[in-house]
Amino acid sequence: MAIEKSFFGNINENIPIDLYKITNGSGASVMLQTLGAGIQSLCVPDRNGVLADVVLGFDNPQDYTNPDYGYQGLTVGRWANRIRDGKFTFEGEEYHTPQNQGTWTLHGGGRFSFTPWEVAETGENYIVFSRFSPDGEDGFPGNFTMRVKYTLTEDNTLRIEYSILSDKDTVANPTNHAYFNLSGDSSKTVEGHYLMINADYFTETDADQLPTGELGAVKGTMMDFTEPHPIGDNIDVPFRAIIDGVGYDNNYCLRTQNGEFALAAVLEDKESGRKLEVYTDLPGIQLYTGGWLSRDYTVGKGDNKVTFRRGAALETQFYPDTVNFPQFPSRYVKANEEFKTVTEFRFSAE
Repeated sequence: MAIEKSFFGNINENIPIDLYKITNGSGASVMLQTLGAGIQSLCVPDRNGVLADVVLGFDNPQDYTNPDYGYQGLTVGRWANRIRDGKFTFEGEEYHTPQNQGTWTLHGGGRFSFTPWEVAETGENYIVFSRFSPDGEDGFPGNFTMRVKYTLTEDNTLRIEYSILSDKDTVANPTNHAYFNLSGDSSKTVEGHYLMINADYFTETDADQLPTGELGAVKGTMMDFTEPHPIGDNIDVPFRAIIDGVGYDNNYCLRTQNGEFALAAVLEDKESGRKLEVYTDLPGIQLYTGGWLSRDYTVGKGDNKVTFRRGAALETQFYPDTVNFPQFPSRYVKANEEFKTVTEFRFSAE
């Protein structure tokens, strides 16, 4: 394997963004960008060996900086998902974070996703991105450095290792926001994809999809993916945790809650045979099927547009707003001790 570097384009008129491509022996490849330490493309074979890009994204790096386009493929930090009212109390002190979505914080305010990262290291089949966040940036405590290492293996696994160091105790909830469409067909949504999620419960939410602190059972509801079935089967069924017309945008509470590395979800496109298995050591996974994206967006990669329900995000994470719910499973960053978490996207074809 080898890494190829190229120039992607400029954002905000004069800030250059680079691409790094890793290709394995079978021809599968991942294209990673310095903007948001993000996944720009991910090409894997179908059952006949035909390669296709299975993540949504854009030809123009500037489009990645528009939050309305859904954080396509970008790294999220310091805290993924929602923080109610843009505030939380940690170790006796109250902190205030950006209210960038309604009255709450979404994805830490977006700074980690929409700014360039440094390339700290490259190897034959991996690249490490790094970003330093000073104490108090966006309201979070601690001089905070996050590194994201992407490794593409010969068996078509994309391994993402997050490591964090801070000089103060602090909070962290990193994730990647790739949207997957395994079909390789730009005309298809993910409603026909089969999905299994290894979870019996989800976090209950209010009308703004902010956690209430309660857990709901998936059994007997449209939230149930304990057995694989098409995403579109029940996506428009009225349900208390779903906003009408949007569909899934919910955190699932994985059966593994003690930090063990285990299977979280399986996504499959029956027609192409492509299958994605998601593994993580985190306790939750957010299923988001792009229901907030417009049906009329004209941006994307070629004719593969980023539009309504075109992709499914499977964001490994601590539960949303865990910083305000001590009963939720948590693991915080200790001063001067490395914090690590790992997610793998394992691709195959059947």
